[in-house]
Amino acid sequence: MTAASTPMAPPTLVLISGFARAGKDTLAQGILEWSTRPAEHINFADALKEAGNHFLGYLQLQGDFFREDFKVENRKFLVDAGTFARSIDRDVFARHFANWCPVMKHPDNVSPETVVCSDWRYVNELRVCQDVLWELGWRVRTIHVATAGIGPANDEELDSLAEIRSTHLFDQEFIFRPNARQEIMAEGRNLARAWKL
Repeated sequence: MTAASTPMAPPTLVLISGFARAGKDTLAQGILEWSTRPAEHINFADALKEAGNHFLGYLQLQGDFFREDFKVENRKFLVDAGTFARSIDRDVFARHFANWCPVMKHPDNVSPETVVCSDWRYVNELRVCQDVLWELGWRVRTIHVATAGIGPANDEELDSLAEIRSTHLFDQEFIFRPNARQEIMAEGRNLARAWKL
């Protein structure tokens, strides 16, 4: 079979889990920089930030939850709003995310064939993504990232990631040394190549 006739890999969602500051976003960046297909970085929390921005706009308040400084300063609002939404429907953010991935378009671009999510925290997020995306012909790949010396930010993070680890076998796991940005980026490039992203 020639390179020209090699079948294309299916659209792929890459879910990355790990403690805060473990290198998830850096790994995602490495994957996206070396993806040869239309690719996007979308997180489960993006819908919550977007909803927060609509709230601000409706009240004619200044701010942007996609700006890191504003998000950090007003994190309690996002936490409380997210907890409230999940108390009504545990799967609300996962379902929104999974249904959005295959249809997300920009004015001048095609829909992504690779979506990288670097804030996977709950078992139900994987289940919902599999339920929605497998039927649409997508594959779902999973990664766990750890960095030496980086522990959980709080008990909820510890418990939720422990539940993922106890119920799921990852496609790939990494343990990095501290301050290993270039190594993490290189692993992202390797994954993009190996998984044909």
